[in-house]
Amino acid sequence: MLTKVPKTKDNVDLIEALDWNREDASYKAPEETLQWQRTQQTLVKHIPVPKEEWQFEVLSIFTTQPIEAIKSAVANER
Repeated sequence: MLTKVPKTKDNVDLIEALDWNREDASYKAPEETLQWQRTQQTLVKHIPVPKEEWQFEVLSIFTTQPIEAIKSAVANER
């Protein structure tokens, strides 16, 4: 996901949070759900309503849902 986030001033907090999530997850077993919940909270905080293509790509990676399905879900929420 980190490779999809543009390295701009506006995204510094998101990049730092995702970096922390990755570091934190490296100390936990994959079957533990806490790191997934924390990453979800990070994404909801920083990408509450995705608008840019990279945001849809990040959410697609995290959810394993196709980008078009996420775009459709966002459009239906509006």
